Amino acid sequence: MNEETNDILLRIEQLLKGLLRTAVSKKLDEINADNTLRVIWDLTGGGTPVTQIAKKAKVSPWKVSTIWQSWQESGLVVKAGKSYQKTIA
Repeated sequence: MNEETNDILLRIEQLLKGLLRTAVSKKLDEINADNTLRVIWDLTGGGTPVTQIAKKAKVSPWKVSTIWQSWQESGLVVKAGKSYQKTIA
């Protein structure tokens, strides 16, 4: 790829991230306002096992999985093996 193509792809990535942030900003506000959700969000995508996330958030592993599934439906995370990765930082 040449430099012009790289610049175009970078711009597309920036625009998509901006659109995604706009689309999920209300959900992110909800996460930031709730201590339990914030702990789960902060530990998501960093390789921390679900059992450890659950322990730190003081919920069951099943609850973490349920939250991840709802976040996936909202576009906040994507399935990555047995865990999830954030679509935005």
